[in-house]
Amino acid sequence: MINDGAILMIITFANHKGGVAKTTLTINIADAFAREGLDVLVVDLDPQANVTGLLYSAEETPGVPIEKILEGSASIAQGVIEKTNVEGVHLIGASLKLANLERQLQSTPFSSTSLLAQKLAPVIPVYDAIFIDTPPALSFLTANAMAASDFVFSPLASGSKLSLVGADDLVAFIHQAKAANHKLKFGGAILTKHDSRKKVCRLVQGAATEYYANVLASTMPATTDVDKGQMINRTVLQLERDSNVSRAVVEIAREIIKITGLSLKGKTK
Repeated sequence: MINDGAILMIITFANHKGGVAKTTLTINIADAFAREGLDVLVVDLDPQANVTGLLYSAEETPGVPIEKILEGSASIAQGVIEKTNVEGVHLIGASLKLANLERQLQSTPFSSTSLLAQKLAPVIPVYDAIFIDTPPALSFLTANAMAASDFVFSPLASGSKLSLVGADDLVAFIHQAKAANHKLKFGGAILTKHDSRKKVCRLVQGAATEYYANVLASTMPATTDVDKGQMINRTVLQLERDSNVSRAVVEIAREIIKITGLSLKGKTK
């Protein structure tokens, strides 16, 4: 389906700290966007390939993973997987070999952080929203994701006192990315594993505003539903539409739509 008037947004989820529910946000927000009637593509740019495992298969490597596209041995159209575990969400998957390619690219003279943007160009007219999941590192791949994106959002686990350690480095990295990609905007930090009843979560929520220019009002609660869904390759919306975490995902998705200015005109909710 060709984009029929909605403003395309390429959105990266990034944080160099692990365990912040970055992959969880990527697949669940993608599902929520698809349920708003938007045509969605998810790009797995993490060599751990967790998004690929959840949306496609944990045992089977995609025939044309992102590393083949980046190295030029396959086209991006060949890499799009239309049939995933989430209706309305397409995928460009990854494998562990992506880590080897990243090392090669980093050691190649004149390697470009605009490589991913160049490869994505042919499929941009097809989608309303493209989500990029990145590795837990301020790396060449993360830089490529930001260079290709309109917005970057940073998941932040609010249940840990250490969640803001390294925030300065992430903010500085985003500023560097914005200097290279003038259209890039910081959408905001998204609190995950959040429980407003806990003092540490409230403290982190307050402190986050000192580090980040924007912190989303919507938060993702701490819940076992996320883990249950991942065990059977399902999003929280697929498990139960009316659960607390499902409602939170929808609220986060709609706040992202508002922040980015993504148009729903002509789409069916």
